[in-house]
Amino acid sequence: MRNRIVIILLSLLLATPALAGVGAFQKFSMGIMLGLGPSYMTGEDADLYDDNWSAGVGVAFRMAFPVASRMSVLVDLGVDGAFGFSSEYEYQHRTVKDSVMTNAWEITVLWDYFASDNFFVAVGPCFRFPFVEEKVELGDDEIYSDDEIDYANDFWLDAMFAFGWKYNGLEFGLRAGYEFLGMFKETDKYKSTDISELRFRLYMTYWFGQTP
Repeated sequence: MRNRIVIILLSLLLATPALAGVGAFQKFSMGIMLGLGPSYMTGEDADLYDDNWSAGVGVAFRMAFPVASRMSVLVDLGVDGAFGFSSEYEYQHRTVKDSVMTNAWEITVLWDYFASDNFFVAVGPCFRFPFVEEKVELGDDEIYSDDEIDYANDFWLDAMFAFGWKYNGLEFGLRAGYEFLGMFKETDKYKSTDISELRFRLYMTYWFGQTP
């Protein structure tokens, strides 16, 4: 299903550059973004979670600073999160489910280049400040819950890549980010684990004041 979505998006991107309309930014612009897509746990210890992928969502306020006719610096201020990674095991003949929900405030800085009138690619870092929730259930009973666990790293850093198509005030694309510092840290209670997040977001942005 995900492969079909990507193929459809690529077909639209390649079929529509000939349409007339504003592509590259000509002035400072602001916009709102919504993105949806999967997040994956990667690394040597990712199999600690039975369900090591989750649906995710992100929203952001965006600013574009043109630096040349086809190039801009984009700054996004937003929040992104995954709905939950979980693992299950048996304890005294009862099922224990341990799940974590990852969320992060983030600042993304992208170098945006329009390869044609409407098609663009963008790369850059994403600075993330996570707040990770954990819940443990024994059978039907919740035995532990914490809105902000202490073994999540205080800072995540993603390498971001994006491509898409912009027509006047509407922008559609795909963003991918890989967190390479590690999601979790070593504490007195938990050992250090090699787990990073790989996420994909199909997104739409509405840019204000973009007219032909």
